[in-house]
Amino acid sequence: MRTLTKQIDTGRVAAEPFGDSVLCPHKFFAPPSVRRAVERSALHQRLLSHPDARVIVLQGPAGHGKSTALQQIKQACEAEGRITAWLSFDEADNDPRRFFPHIRALVSKLDPDAEIDPPPARSRRRSDWMIECLRRLERPTALFLDEFQTLTAAELLRFFRELIEHLPENVTLYVGSRSVPEIGLSRAVVEGRALLIPAEELRFSVDEVRAFFSNASELALSGVEVEAIYRQTEGWPAALQLFRLSLGRRSVRESLAALDVDRPRELADYLTDNVLATQPPDVQDFLLRTAVLTRLTAPLCEAVTGAAGAQSLLELLERSGLFLRSLDNEMRWFKYHGLFSTCLADQLGARDPEALVDAHRRAAHWHRDAGMHAETVYHAIASQDWDLAADTLDVWALQLVPDGQLITLERWASQIPWEAIERRPALIVKIAWAYVFLHRRGPLKPLQEALERMEHDNRLRPDVVLSMAAISSDDLAEAFRRVRRVRLERDDSDGYTAFELGAAGNLAAYHALSQNRFDDAAHLIELAHEHSRRGSSPFSGGYNIALAASVSLLQGDLQGALKRCRVAAREARPLLDRSVAAAAMNACYLWVLYEANELDTAEALFERHHDIIVESTLPDFAAVALLSMVRVCDARGNKAQADERLDEMESIARANGWTRMLREVGWERVRRALSSGHLAYAQTLAATLMPPSEPPPWMLFADDLGDPVYGAIRLAIHGGRAEHAQKLLQQQSGRSAPTRACG
Repeated sequence: MRTLTKQIDTGRVAAEPFGDSVLCPHKFFAPPSVRRAVERSALHQRLLSHPDARVIVLQGPAGHGKSTALQQIKQACEAEGRITAWLSFDEADNDPRRFFPHIRALVSKLDPDAEIDPPPARSRRRSDWMIECLRRLERPTALFLDEFQTLTAAELLRFFRELIEHLPENVTLYVGSRSVPEIGLSRAVVEGRALLIPAEELRFSVDEVRAFFSNASELALSGVEVEAIYRQTEGWPAALQLFRLSLGRRSVRESLAALDVDRPRELADYLTDNVLATQPPDVQDFLLRTAVLTRLTAPLCEAVTGAAGAQSLLELLERSGLFLRSLDNEMRWFKYHGLFSTCLADQLGARDPEALVDAHRRAAHWHRDAGMHAETVYHAIASQDWDLAADTLDVWALQLVPDGQLITLERWASQIPWEAIERRPALIVKIAWAYVFLHRRGPLKPLQEALERMEHDNRLRPDVVLSMAAISSDDLAEAFRRVRRVRLERDDSDGYTAFELGAAGNLAAYHALSQNRFDDAAHLIELAHEHSRRGSSPFSGGYNIALAASVSLLQGDLQGALKRCRVAAREARPLLDRSVAAAAMNACYLWVLYEANELDTAEALFERHHDIIVESTLPDFAAVALLSMVRVCDARGNKAQADERLDEMESIARANGWTRMLREVGWERVRRALSSGHLAYAQTLAATLMPPSEPPPWMLFADDLGDPVYGAIRLAIHGGRAEHAQKLLQQQSGRSAPTRACG
């Protein structure tokens, strides 16, 4: 961990593996100090007037100086002796498999000795772990989070709501965002724990505008001109800088009195065009063509522009204040201000659309050769090179799917036309994996139909992914039929193939378990585990652990099941990230905790993993988690919350067309009515539940919690029909192993 922290500090790596993900060290660098920057004394005084605020949010559109203000505040905090750390977000961080490794690295920067993963004993929320890490810091601490508006995933926003609710007194959180973050600020502001500084307060005052231009004595601006600029920009920092860069042109100065453009974007376009016009032709061309890049480095810029000398030019542009900042201490990577690059790229598109496409195309090929998949796909899509985008995503998905980064795969696949995907059967299979486990029924349908056509034409054998699609739609017969055709006894699997075989082995074990063939299930789980190990796949590994715990539990070995889950939570580090890789494991862990009467731990685990369990796991795993929580709530005497959980389960079942889960919901309502002494109501509910037309030759573990036969047995017992209950119990004894939950 100390080595990683050092790399982040020095900026010597562009991307370094961190556990099961990839870190981007440039995200940990604050903007460098801006020469001739105006000290925001009014803003600083506003902060000083709210000493109890532990969360400070600077909110305003692009170009309002949020990052610069945060950088100045960071310098002030460091001068006071505070520990500081910086992290910038982007849209890709909405995938938990990318987000949480960066959060761990942020904590390690503050404290190299911090535990990188939450201890599993109490199944704490990640926010609890981070709060404890922050509380242990010996000095006051300031955390700076920029570009917060790019975070939209519900579970990440909930993480920050939990964090700010219990933020230690020694920590202040500074946030830069274009929109007001949905992290529960309202109550915190009312209570004085948070301070929201809107765009109006980020704008420069007239005195700050005067100070800003007094640093540019070479322009020799009159007071009247400064007043005119202030009126036209309304103190908008980015526009002021654009004015300062463009005022060398006589036409701009002469237009100050008559200038009448709609703010803010039109003003930025106007000024950017004038800034561009003051540059030599080679610099103009460089600025326009490199504006399409999310990050810049000299070899990349030379590939995009076709001109040498990019490193010197990048350093010159940064010194000139042309909205370019370095992302590392060695000046190897740079980034344009988003507003400036957008204006430039729009101008390039307006002047020469083919040049814009060519810049993206060159960037895509450079990133492809550098092995940078995300950037390749982005630029290939922008240049409408669908073949390159699809080919790159196909290769990248060999890592994304086994690693459980399905949200990332879905995000990029949705931007590539179906025609390009359709020509690549292997890519269809990988995208189908994402859609199956993210419950994207609509987008999955054309992929499933295409795979079935290819199978019919003997072009492909997609048994594994189609078996998963079948079980996701609760078509157990089709799922089990397909998985029987997969040859699992192989010792030469690796990579993506090993991942698929691991998944198939888990499904085969699932089938054996449904028929009480426990020895077969244990053997298949071991086969699946070995394949998952060869494929370095936390995704199928999570299901492997869940099934192994279920085998122990269904054989009556509660302590063995509990031990398996605890060991997995302690040792299987990749599964600790809140992702689809962890969903099944934690769903079964909830079931085991309920059976062990460890209700506190079960509640904490469910709260932490709720979203990922209900949104991205298979029917029976979601069912055991939700049914367990219904019973935990009942055991706590919290009937209203139990009702909410059961209603949620019904909603999920209806949305996905899971009729078996709907029956489980119905019979759970019957059970609860009986336990409350409402026999007549329970009988009325039971009469509405249609039994399956023909009982299948298996019984899934979720059925042990909500089986219609058990429901009928309960009704018979409560209705005083003991002989009928005994007869039903004898019939049922041959179908499934008893567990405490069945009683």
